[in-house]
Amino acid sequence: MKITAVEITEAGFALFGRCLRMAPSLDKEPGAPDLVHSTGDTYEDCRTRAPLLSSNGNLGITRGSAAPCATARMERHLHTEEAIFCLREPVVLVVAPPSEAPAPAAADLRAFIITPGTVAVMMKGTWHDAGHGLRQPVEYYWLATCRDDIPSDWIEVSGGPVEIALGS
Repeated sequence: MKITAVEITEAGFALFGRCLRMAPSLDKEPGAPDLVHSTGDTYEDCRTRAPLLSSNGNLGITRGSAAPCATARMERHLHTEEAIFCLREPVVLVVAPPSEAPAPAAADLRAFIITPGTVAVMMKGTWHDAGHGLRQPVEYYWLATCRDDIPSDWIEVSGGPVEIALGS
């Protein structure tokens, strides 16, 4: 099975969480009501109106492999949301909807491209792979509540692996 990564949008990502397009808001694109803007003599600023996660979060950084690639295993966090945001380069995020199933199903996987200035916040229980770079490895930040007493198990995709392709 093969899926193609598409640019993340609020509507397209709604089944998995929410996304905030923060950088375009700095360029005077109409911002979402959950963003607050401010300016000064030497800066323009955009921040979330409410905390990004529903709980305190730990900040992490990951180096992901390059796409195109295949997703064979995924993880999920039932105790926390997780936010993904770029460091320098776009990130390809592969997700499957939250479910009570013991494994994500290949037919449910979707791939989104997150560009710098956009934040993807996955809801609790959303299955996800590590992020991938567009044709080269990528580093990206994540924010989630980490607990040493809850292991992060990587589960095989039922019916997988799934090839992740890049659009033209």
